[in-house]
Amino acid sequence: MHDHDSSCGCVSSATTSVHQTLEEMDFERGLWSAAAMGDMNRLDRLLSKSNVDVNTQDKYGYTALHYAARNNQLEACVKLLQSGADVFRATSSDGATAAHRAAFAGHLSVLQLLLAKGGESLSLTTDHDGQTCLHSACRGNQVNTVQWLSANYPRLTKMKDDKGRFPALLGNLDPAEQSDSVS
Repeated sequence: MHDHDSSCGCVSSATTSVHQTLEEMDFERGLWSAAAMGDMNRLDRLLSKSNVDVNTQDKYGYTALHYAARNNQLEACVKLLQSGADVFRATSSDGATAAHRAAFAGHLSVLQLLLAKGGESLSLTTDHDGQTCLHSACRGNQVNTVQWLSANYPRLTKMKDDKGRFPALLGNLDPAEQSDSVS
């Protein structure tokens, strides 16, 4: 008979291959995840708590509204705005608003909702690179979004970023696809 210690090979310790940080667990349990996934039941439940701050930011400065906008969760965006979400809140990592995220991804209905709340001031808000939501839409090659923004917020077409670039010079859009005011 031999000793059953770690050197014999018949005793092993189980180690888990999946590790989650506290930040990851907070994300999964919090507003951010519910908003990103459009889980309205959970979002309603979380927002009904008296101590919840709808504008709480994760370590990158993203709020639940950023996640909902980026993931085209229109209903979640509506609920968050009704609950006091700040459309002007920018990420700490790059200064982007939820409108920048929606524009880059081409989520036009979400972008329209955000701009209806924030108005022209939101459309003119720039990130850390001096880019507006029109710059973001151009970088994301979002033709419909570029056309809509150009038609409804023509001032954006003349705004240069910090590197002196007009929105139309970003991305890979065919100039024929862009509205006349952009090219």
